Amino acid sequence: MTPIELQEERRAKLKTARELSRSINDKTPEKRAREIEREFDTLMAEVDELADQIETAKEARDSASQRIANRPGFDAADTSETTATEQNPALKPEQRMTAWAQARHHGADELRGLGLGQYLRSMVVGGKSDLERRALSEGSDSAGGYTVPDVLSAQLIDLARARSVCIAAGAQTVPLSSDQNRIAKLLTDPVPAWRNEGGAVAESDPTFAPVDLTPRSLAVQTLISAELLEDTLNLAVELPRVMAAAMAVELDRVALIGSGVAPDPRGIAATSGIGTFAQDATIASYANLSRARTGILSANHMPTAYVMHPRDEGNFTDLTDGDGQPLMAPRAVADIPMLTTTSLPIDGGTGDDESTIIAGDFTRLLLGIRSDVRIEILKTSTYASNLQYCLLAHMRADVAVTHPGAFYTLTGVGRAA
Repeated sequence: MTPIELQEERRAKLKTARELSRSINDKTPEKRAREIEREFDTLMAEVDELADQIETAKEARDSASQRIANRPGFDAADTSETTATEQNPALKPEQRMTAWAQARHHGADELRGLGLGQYLRSMVVGGKSDLERRALSEGSDSAGGYTVPDVLSAQLIDLARARSVCIAAGAQTVPLSSDQNRIAKLLTDPVPAWRNEGGAVAESDPTFAPVDLTPRSLAVQTLISAELLEDTLNLAVELPRVMAAAMAVELDRVALIGSGVAPDPRGIAATSGIGTFAQDATIASYANLSRARTGILSANHMPTAYVMHPRDEGNFTDLTDGDGQPLMAPRAVADIPMLTTTSLPIDGGTGDDESTIIAGDFTRLLLGIRSDVRIEILKTSTYASNLQYCLLAHMRADVAVTHPGAFYTLTGVGRAA
C-alpha cells in the first residue's frame, strides 16, 4: 500500500475507535462496555502499526525519489523505479519544475502548505506562522536578501513556463545544477546503405557538436507600498503571477531573437544553420508559411508551431478571397498552431514596421534554468518618501538550439496596407 492509502486506513480506524469510545455511557451494560474496550484496544494497536508502516513507506519513497532525482536522465513525470535510466534530461512542457525540485530535495515536506506568494509577503511584513518564520530563517543572509527555497523557486519558474509561448510550442526545460552544462547538438544524421550478401557495411557516423548552457542573469524589480503588502488580500496570488509573466516575456524574447551578444543568450533567429526566407512584403497569402513548413520537413523535422506577433496573426485572420470571403489556410498549414507573443518586435526594417515569423520543431529548443531564484527586499529612496519597497527577483537561464534545421524564419514581414 502507498503512504496515502495507509493514511486513509489509519484515519478510518481512528474514526471507528472514537465512535466506540463515545458509545460507552452510564447506561452501557458492564459486559458490553468490556467488549467495546477490547475492540478499542485492538483498533488502537492497529493504528499504531499503521503509523509505523506509513513511516517506513515514506522513507522508502524518499530514498527512491532521491536516487532517481540524481540520475542524469531524471523525468519529473515518472518517479517509479521502473523508469528507464536513459531518458531525456529535459522537462517536457507538461512536466513541472516543482515536481523535479520536490523529488530532489528532502526538505520539501517541511515547506508543505507554504506558497510562494506567502513567502514573498512574509519577507516584508514578517512571518505570521511558524512555517513562514522557519522558511525565512533558513533563506536569509547578512545582506538582507533571501534565497528562495528551491521548491518555492520552482513554483515561480513553473508560473513563467506556463506563460511562455516557446514552452507552449514544445520547448523543453533543462534544470541546470552548475555554471557549465554541456549538451550535444546533432549536425548531420547517419546515412544507412544497402549491401550485398557478404559485402562490407558502409560507414556513416552522425556528426555532433557541443553546446554549452551557461546560465546568464535575468532580473526584474517591482515597487510595492508597505500598505499594499499588509492589506491586500490577493497579493500573495497576484505578485508571483505578475513577476512570472514579466520573466516569461523576456525568456521568450531571448529564446526567439536573442542576439548571443552578452548579456543576451543566442536565440533561434541568430543561430547559424536555420532556414530563412526574406519575405520583405506584407502578408498576402499563406504561401510563405507553407515554404517554412516545407523547409523544416526537408530537414526531417515536424513543425510544432508558427510563432508571430499578434499583429501578424491578425493579418492572416483578415485575409479574404476575391469575393471578400475569409481566406482559409491550406490544411497542412492550418494543422500547425499559430501562437502569438509580443516578445517579437514589429518596428524593424527600412519602414520601421517589419517583423519576423518563426516556425519550427520547438522540441529542439532547450531552456536551461537554474532552480534557485534570489529575491531581495530593498529600501530605496522611494521608501523614505513614499514608504515603498523594491522587490527584486533574480534568476539565471540560457537557451540552446539542438538542431538548427528544425527552425525556419520569415523576415521582413510588413504591416498590411
